[in-house]
Amino acid sequence: MLKNYDIAILGAGPAGIMAGLSARKIDKNAKICIVDSNNNIASKLRLTGGGRCNFTNNKDISVFFDNVVRNSKFLYSALYSFSNEDLKTFIKASGLEYIVEDDNDDKVYLKSGKSMDLIEVLNLQLRNSGIDFIGKTKIKELDLKSRKIFSDDLIIEANTIIIASGACSYPQTGSDGSIMKLLSNKGYNIIKPVSALAPMDIKESWVKDIPGISLQNIQIKVLKLGVKNKSGVKSNSQNVKHKKVAELFGDIVFTHKGIGGPAALKASSYINRDISGSSLELDFIPYINREALLDMVKSNPKKTIPSNLKELFPNNFLKRILEKCNDESEGQFDFLNDYSANLSNKNFEILYESLKGAKITPTALADLERATITSGGIDVKNINSSTLESNIDPNIYFAGELIDIDALTGGYNLQIAFSTGYLAGVSAAENLKNS
Repeated sequence: MLKNYDIAILGAGPAGIMAGLSARKIDKNAKICIVDSNNNIASKLRLTGGGRCNFTNNKDISVFFDNVVRNSKFLYSALYSFSNEDLKTFIKASGLEYIVEDDNDDKVYLKSGKSMDLIEVLNLQLRNSGIDFIGKTKIKELDLKSRKIFSDDLIIEANTIIIASGACSYPQTGSDGSIMKLLSNKGYNIIKPVSALAPMDIKESWVKDIPGISLQNIQIKVLKLGVKNKSGVKSNSQNVKHKKVAELFGDIVFTHKGIGGPAALKASSYINRDISGSSLELDFIPYINREALLDMVKSNPKKTIPSNLKELFPNNFLKRILEKCNDESEGQFDFLNDYSANLSNKNFEILYESLKGAKITPTALADLERATITSGGIDVKNINSSTLESNIDPNIYFAGELIDIDALTGGYNLQIAFSTGYLAGVSAAENLKNS
């Protein structure tokens, strides 16, 4: 079967949907379709924010760039063309309410706490806009020169194609990376897809001995262990100064393999291309300085350290940390049972480093199938950042996670999807009207 469209959009996620809606605003008469391998739109959107739909962040749009890990400058036109304020206005105009969680990194959620509410609204807007949804259609081949899209039983010819097919994370939602392979064969440079915002495995055994324990508001410093010498070879000598590449705050949870939780997921996005050359330094009480910690440890000299610090940490966590301190003190002081009055300066340093400078070694990240998002994709050098049109093939546009851009948790990635979708849709429709 052959179908003809003015604009064909590949992918019915937030980027593809917004591309269709923004294109329709520019051109009321264009024939537009969205093609997806699923039977329904926005499969991955259902999962965002634990199903509550953390669709953006309330910080000023200028701050968003600080939370983009890869290629932040590329997003300037997209984020300013359709900012977080624009997205919030869009949500309200669609009949939905939202809430801002000031105590949760300024994340913005649907007030109902149900992602399906937004999906239903988007579905209705697509229908009312006269945009065809072609579901259960797996793309098998692309001819970008003649702008033809091939599936097993359908050929779509279009004047313009917007590719917003997602990346590789959560392949059960349809984002399986297959379009990247097709584009690679068409001359596009694909930056290797790797996990981002993913739980990580940790080498140190003590971390894995307390699964299920969670800590709030900790600090993670991401360190690169080696630097390149003049010959270009990395050195991991102890004499090499470690470079801090990120300083993050948030919650973590210990697992059987390592750590997860928001702060750990953020850290993963900075080490995913050089895990063996990275380490993490954890401060479990960043709001307490050295002097204050010493005062707390010795607040009751006739009590043990666990008694004096019991208000700060979960029991099992504190017990395991103090056991670790015992190993390092080599029997000089029993951190679990001796009176705090007997704690020497040397042994306080052991405790201090364990609580405010614990160094751990990542060994692996959860695979792409379990990662929140994908890092990598279409090289931004192949795309005009002002319009999101291909630099290789005219009338081909890109949007969403397929592009080599990724950000930290907090609603930033979903905002990027909507923003790039908006810009691609507007650019494609304006180009179509002017041609």
